[in-house]
Amino acid sequence: MTSVDVKGYLAVFGALLALTTVTVGFSYLHLPHSIAIPIGIAIAIAKAALVVMFFMHLKGEKPMVMWPLGLTVFLFVGLFISVLLSEGDHLFGTRFTDAFH
Repeated sequence: MTSVDVKGYLAVFGALLALTTVTVGFSYLHLPHSIAIPIGIAIAIAKAALVVMFFMHLKGEKPMVMWPLGLTVFLFVGLFISVLLSEGDHLFGTRFTDAFH
């Protein structure tokens, strides 16, 4: 039987709880979107990193496992950006006319 580091998991749980509380607290500040969105994304990335490192046990993995995961993230972000650029023309204030008009 293996030993489980309960204190470590409780520390990660506390950090996730604290980051969630910070996220909710920022929502009540009614900051401008240009400030609130990067802060929210940074907190979400920090929470996702904690979950990936500790609960998915990737903290101590070998580089041979991490490189394909990093490549997958890179390709996913590229795919996501390409979809946004091709379908989200309204995001940047431009409107493309229909081909039949």
